[in-house]
Amino acid sequence: MMVLIAAMGIVWSGCKPRTPREQPVEEASPVLIDVPEGWISLFDGKTLAGWESVNYGGEGTPYVKDGTLILPMATAGTFTGVCWVGDPLPVNNYIFYYEARRMEGHDIFAGLSFPYEDTFASLIIGGWAGIVNGLSCINGYDASENETTKHFWLKDKEWHPVQLIVTSDSICASAGVEQVFDLSPAGKRLHLRAGLFNSGLTLWTYMTTGEIRNIRLKRL
Repeated sequence: MMVLIAAMGIVWSGCKPRTPREQPVEEASPVLIDVPEGWISLFDGKTLAGWESVNYGGEGTPYVKDGTLILPMATAGTFTGVCWVGDPLPVNNYIFYYEARRMEGHDIFAGLSFPYEDTFASLIIGGWAGIVNGLSCINGYDASENETTKHFWLKDKEWHPVQLIVTSDSICASAGVEQVFDLSPAGKRLHLRAGLFNSGLTLWTYMTTGEIRNIRLKRL
């Protein structure tokens, strides 16, 4: 008997996951060679060009290996991160995409602090022992205690796609195959949590070693 197996992809619609469970991200090429049309690559897979380590105090030393940006667990502090110092990026109407995995530790392995109009906020992935995802902060409440809080686990040492879509009317994000939130920011105060710097677009880890690849942006 002949068995025909058809592999089907999932196309992003709004914040819906773009990678089905049947096609794990780890099968993708570790270095993005062909950037999809309309996207801007923000990581060459070889160097830290365009990025600069953030001096949190006691941070690990970011480096690149095998097409991957590695953010080691902090040595004496809690955070390790890199901020974008390349060409200016939009503060509204854009999509930011990357793939990430946790290699060591049990906390945030793919944090993204980003500018939004005249303020900043952070996309939290895998925080609070690995199960809390959401947006920090909203009206004084962080990702563990506001309307964007969503509990799910992203398996260690596996690649997970992360996508953030920012417009004037909404901020939404997905991680792995889960939608994290779709938030209307109108009337809400967005800000960073204490301990994070207004350093622009920043990728970071918290008491964890994380790896990131295929970083790209698309203007809307």
